Amino acid sequence: MKPKVSVIIPTYNRPKELEKAVKSVLENGYENVEVLIGYDGEAYGEFKDNRVKTFVFEHTGNPSYVRNRLAELSTGDFITFLDDDDIYLYGKIERQVDVLRKGDYDATFCNVLVFDNEKGEFFGLAYKNKTIKLENFLYIHAKFGVLVFVGAWMLKRDFFNRIGGFNEDLKFVEDWEFGVRVFLNGKVLFDNFTGVIHYMYRPDSLNVREGRPENFLKAALEVSKLLKGFEKRKFLGYAYGVASYKSSRVGKKEESLKYSIIGLSYFPNIFSLRGMIRAILR
Repeated sequence: MKPKVSVIIPTYNRPKELEKAVKSVLENGYENVEVLIGYDGEAYGEFKDNRVKTFVFEHTGNPSYVRNRLAELSTGDFITFLDDDDIYLYGKIERQVDVLRKGDYDATFCNVLVFDNEKGEFFGLAYKNKTIKLENFLYIHAKFGVLVFVGAWMLKRDFFNRIGGFNEDLKFVEDWEFGVRVFLNGKVLFDNFTGVIHYMYRPDSLNVREGRPENFLKAALEVSKLLKGFEKRKFLGYAYGVASYKSSRVGKKEESLKYSIIGLSYFPNIFSLRGMIRAILR
């Protein structure tokens, strides 16, 4: 019998999108699957398929909390994730199961087709490179940087438990910090096939509502705790530099100057310089 897969979906106030997301799992061509839906507050929608399990949690606005609780309630050999407004493409689950069964890997992730809701068109594939390394994950705003979307992952259950799941102190860019820990602690395969459609820039998304510089910096400081020595100093220079640049773009001149000075004290970087110049000129 094929391994059981647990698909974890946190959701908040998106009934139509959730229905499409769940449908994309149930019709993915892999039968031994359970779908765990975690309502962050009030429940909505009905799912008659016995593979779907629903749970209601007190509202926190924290997808990390909901994902971890659902993981504790899941029974699959492998764990994967899906945002409530994204969808799986057919065959995604079985292909990733085959990778984890046949290869000596703790986790695998696929490519993602990104749809830009602001422009109403497909942006293209998230990952242009044939291989993705830790460095690509650390410097997500650099030209060579990438962010693995949470729906791209599949992990062995024991590995997910070993690294401690998602960081519940983070509800913004939590998948970034999670991905870095996966890379640092396990053997990971980037399998370059398109398995997910991600809908970016929805007006009700956390990224749009809470994409403030200070929230990015909070996540970056959590990521920095995973690093040591020179790499940590270099990363902190980058992180404060990005926060400086983000602050300058939203008119926070004092914060931009402060972050740029801190960033340059750790490591010279273009983001700190750009943030400082923009703050001074505005």
